Amino acid sequence: PAGAPTPAEPCCKLMFVGGRSGQREKLGHMLLACDEDGSALRGMRIREDLRGRGLSKLLLAVWLRLCLEAGLTPRTRTINKPLLSLSLAAFGFAPTNQRGMLVRVSAAKRARDCVRSTSAHAPGRTAYIRTAFEAPDAATLRAAVDRQLRHGNLELGVPPAALRRALTLRGGRGACTPKRRGRRRPLP
Repeated sequence: PAGAPTPAEPCCKLMFVGGRSGQREKLGHMLLACDEDGSALRGMRIREDLRGRGLSKLLLAVWLRLCLEAGLTPRTRTINKPLLSLSLAAFGFAPTNQRGMLVRVSAAKRARDCVRSTSAHAPGRTAYIRTAFEAPDAATLRAAVDRQLRHGNLELGVPPAALRRALTLRGGRGACTPKRRGRRRPLP
Protein backbone atom coordinates (compact mmCIF):
# COMPACT_ATOMS: atom_id res chain seq x y z
CA PRO A 1 0.00 0.00 0.00
CA ALA A 2 0.98 3.62 -0.47
CA GLY A 3 3.15 4.88 2.32
CA ALA A 4 4.17 1.40 3.45
CA PRO A 5 7.78 1.11 4.54
CA THR A 6 10.20 -0.39 2.06
CA PRO A 7 11.48 -3.77 3.29
CA ALA A 8 15.12 -3.82 4.35
CA GLU A 9 15.66 -7.20 2.71
CA PRO A 10 15.53 -8.35 -0.92
CA CYS A 11 11.89 -8.94 -1.91
CA CYS A 12 9.85 -9.71 -4.96
CA LYS A 13 6.20 -9.15 -5.73
CA LEU A 14 4.25 -12.14 -6.99
CA MET A 15 1.41 -10.60 -9.01
CA PHE A 16 -1.80 -12.45 -9.85
CA VAL A 17 -3.83 -11.41 -12.86
CA GLY A 18 -6.97 -12.84 -14.38
CA GLY A 19 -10.09 -11.85 -16.18
CA ARG A 20 -12.70 -12.80 -18.67
CA SER A 21 -12.94 -12.12 -22.39
CA GLY A 22 -9.21 -11.58 -22.69
CA GLN A 23 -9.15 -8.67 -20.24
CA ARG A 24 -6.32 -8.89 -17.72
CA GLU A 25 -7.11 -7.43 -14.33
CA LYS A 26 -4.95 -7.39 -11.24
CA LEU A 27 -6.45 -9.75 -8.66
CA GLY A 28 -3.86 -9.30 -5.95
CA HIS A 29 -0.24 -9.76 -5.04
CA MET A 30 2.13 -11.15 -2.44
CA LEU A 31 5.28 -9.56 -1.14
CA LEU A 32 7.91 -12.27 -0.72
CA ALA A 33 11.27 -11.99 1.03
CA CYS A 34 13.88 -13.74 -1.07
CA ASP A 35 16.20 -16.08 0.80
CA GLU A 36 18.78 -18.37 -0.82
CA ASP A 37 16.93 -21.52 0.23
CA GLY A 38 13.41 -20.23 0.78
CA SER A 39 10.64 -17.82 0.04
CA ALA A 40 9.10 -15.93 2.96
CA LEU A 41 5.65 -14.39 2.77
CA ARG A 42 5.68 -10.84 4.14
CA GLY A 43 2.13 -9.95 3.16
CA MET A 44 -0.71 -10.33 0.71
CA ARG A 45 -3.21 -7.93 -0.79
CA ILE A 46 -6.36 -8.96 -2.63
CA ARG A 47 -8.55 -6.49 -4.48
CA GLU A 48 -11.31 -5.46 -2.07
CA ASP A 49 -14.20 -6.38 -4.36
CA LEU A 50 -12.81 -9.95 -4.59
CA ARG A 51 -12.42 -10.56 -0.85
CA GLY A 52 -14.44 -13.20 0.94
CA ARG A 53 -14.39 -15.67 -1.97
CA GLY A 54 -11.51 -17.90 -0.82
CA LEU A 55 -9.04 -16.29 -3.20
CA SER A 56 -6.33 -15.95 -0.54
CA LYS A 57 -6.17 -19.74 -0.12
CA LEU A 58 -5.96 -20.23 -3.86
CA LEU A 59 -3.15 -17.68 -4.23
CA LEU A 60 -1.31 -19.17 -1.25
CA ALA A 61 -1.64 -22.60 -2.86
CA VAL A 62 -0.07 -21.30 -6.09
CA TRP A 63 2.85 -19.73 -4.17
CA LEU A 64 3.33 -22.91 -2.15
CA ARG A 65 3.29 -25.06 -5.30
CA LEU A 66 5.94 -22.80 -6.82
CA CYS A 67 8.06 -23.22 -3.68
CA LEU A 68 7.62 -27.00 -3.65
CA GLU A 69 8.52 -27.34 -7.32
CA ALA A 70 11.54 -25.02 -6.94
CA GLY A 71 12.83 -26.90 -3.90
CA LEU A 72 12.43 -23.83 -1.67
CA THR A 73 11.28 -23.76 1.94
CA PRO A 74 8.15 -21.63 2.31
CA ARG A 75 7.93 -19.60 5.49
CA THR A 76 6.62 -16.24 6.61
CA ARG A 77 7.90 -13.13 8.25
CA THR A 78 5.74 -11.63 11.01
CA ILE A 79 2.08 -11.81 10.01
CA ASN A 80 -0.33 -9.27 11.51
CA LYS A 81 -3.47 -10.11 9.50
CA PRO A 82 -5.79 -12.57 11.26
CA LEU A 83 -7.47 -13.78 8.06
CA LEU A 84 -4.11 -14.45 6.44
CA SER A 85 -3.11 -16.32 9.58
CA LEU A 86 -6.21 -18.52 9.25
CA SER A 87 -5.46 -19.21 5.60
CA LEU A 88 -1.90 -20.25 6.47
CA ALA A 89 -3.23 -22.53 9.23
CA ALA A 90 -5.42 -24.27 6.62
CA PHE A 91 -2.17 -25.40 4.93
CA GLY A 92 -0.70 -26.60 8.22
CA PHE A 93 1.47 -23.57 9.01
CA ALA A 94 2.10 -23.02 12.72
CA PRO A 95 3.37 -20.02 14.73
CA THR A 96 7.14 -20.15 15.23
CA ASN A 97 7.12 -18.80 18.76
CA GLN A 98 4.81 -18.48 21.73
CA ARG A 99 4.96 -14.68 21.77
CA GLY A 100 2.29 -14.32 19.10
CA MET A 101 -1.03 -12.80 20.05
CA LEU A 102 -4.24 -14.84 19.80
CA VAL A 103 -7.17 -12.74 18.53
CA ARG A 104 -10.83 -13.36 17.70
CA VAL A 105 -11.55 -13.12 13.98
CA SER A 106 -14.64 -11.30 12.75
CA ALA A 107 -16.92 -12.96 10.23
CA ALA A 108 -17.09 -9.66 8.29
CA LYS A 109 -15.79 -9.68 4.73
CA ARG A 110 -14.88 -5.98 4.64
CA ALA A 111 -12.59 -4.19 7.07
CA ARG A 112 -15.10 -1.39 7.63
CA ASP A 113 -17.70 -3.92 8.87
CA CYS A 114 -15.48 -5.58 11.48
CA VAL A 115 -16.46 -3.38 14.41
CA ARG A 116 -20.17 -3.87 13.80
CA SER A 117 -19.92 -7.62 13.24
CA THR A 118 -18.11 -8.56 16.45
CA SER A 119 -19.47 -8.85 19.93
CA ALA A 120 -18.38 -10.46 23.16
CA HIS A 121 -21.03 -13.15 22.74
CA ALA A 122 -20.52 -13.91 19.05
CA PRO A 123 -19.00 -17.27 18.22
CA GLY A 124 -15.83 -16.86 16.26
CA ARG A 125 -12.55 -18.24 15.15
CA THR A 126 -9.22 -17.31 16.63
CA ALA A 127 -5.91 -16.71 14.90
CA TYR A 128 -2.35 -15.82 15.81
CA ILE A 129 -0.89 -12.47 14.80
CA ARG A 130 2.44 -10.75 15.52
CA THR A 131 4.34 -13.93 14.79
CA ALA A 132 6.07 -15.68 11.92
CA PHE A 133 4.82 -19.06 10.71
CA GLU A 134 6.61 -22.20 9.59
CA ALA A 135 5.37 -24.76 7.10
CA PRO A 136 4.52 -28.36 7.96
CA ASP A 137 6.57 -31.22 6.50
CA ALA A 138 6.67 -31.39 2.70
CA ALA A 139 4.21 -34.30 2.36
CA THR A 140 1.56 -32.59 4.52
CA LEU A 141 2.06 -29.32 2.67
CA ARG A 142 1.87 -30.96 -0.76
CA ALA A 143 -1.38 -32.72 0.18
CA ALA A 144 -2.95 -29.46 1.39
CA VAL A 145 -1.84 -27.64 -1.77
CA ASP A 146 -3.20 -30.43 -4.00
CA ARG A 147 -6.57 -30.26 -2.23
CA GLN A 148 -6.77 -26.52 -2.76
CA LEU A 149 -5.65 -26.76 -6.39
CA ARG A 150 -8.00 -29.68 -6.99
CA HIS A 151 -5.35 -32.39 -7.11
CA GLY A 152 -2.56 -30.50 -8.79
CA ASN A 153 -4.47 -28.62 -11.47
CA LEU A 154 -1.63 -26.20 -12.19
CA GLU A 155 0.82 -26.45 -15.06
CA LEU A 156 4.20 -24.81 -14.62
CA GLY A 157 5.65 -23.32 -17.78
CA VAL A 158 9.27 -23.28 -16.64
CA PRO A 159 11.70 -25.76 -15.12
CA PRO A 160 12.16 -25.81 -11.32
CA ALA A 161 15.60 -24.17 -11.57
CA ALA A 162 14.08 -21.12 -13.29
CA LEU A 163 11.41 -20.86 -10.59
CA ARG A 164 14.10 -21.05 -7.94
CA ARG A 165 16.08 -18.25 -9.59
CA ALA A 166 12.96 -16.06 -9.90
CA LEU A 167 11.77 -16.57 -6.30
CA THR A 168 15.21 -16.03 -4.81
CA LEU A 169 16.10 -13.05 -7.05
CA ARG A 170 18.97 -15.03 -8.52
CA GLY A 171 17.85 -14.17 -12.06
CA GLY A 172 15.08 -15.76 -14.09
CA ARG A 173 11.46 -15.39 -15.06
CA GLY A 174 8.73 -17.99 -15.04
CA ALA A 175 5.19 -18.62 -16.17
CA CYS A 176 2.39 -20.82 -14.94
CA THR A 177 -1.21 -21.42 -15.91
CA PRO A 178 -4.14 -23.43 -14.69
CA LYS A 179 -4.25 -26.58 -16.86
CA ARG A 180 -7.86 -26.05 -17.85
CA ARG A 181 -7.10 -22.75 -19.60
CA GLY A 182 -3.93 -23.72 -21.36
CA ARG A 183 -2.58 -20.15 -21.56
CA ARG A 184 0.68 -19.07 -19.97
CA ARG A 185 0.78 -16.09 -17.68
CA PRO A 186 4.14 -14.51 -16.87
CA LEU A 187 5.34 -14.34 -13.30
CA PRO A 188 6.72 -10.93 -12.40
